[in-house]
Amino acid sequence: MIGERDLAQEQREAAARDKADGWVSVFVQWIPSMLLSVVMLGALMFGMYYIEHGTLDITQPIVNQYITQ
Repeated sequence: MIGERDLAQEQREAAARDKADGWVSVFVQWIPSMLLSVVMLGALMFGMYYIEHGTLDITQPIVNQYITQ
């Protein structure tokens, strides 16, 4: 009786493990990486804009002497 219960439990656990394997779990693992990448890319873009223009205000005229019209 105990052996049958253990065997059934093992089969349920094996089925759950097989069901968990797939592309969905891999995709879910990549979500934090993609969010971090987007945030870092945005920070780099804002940083480059700030270095070139001296401000993040897009209504201000360009004051960098090295940028020509």
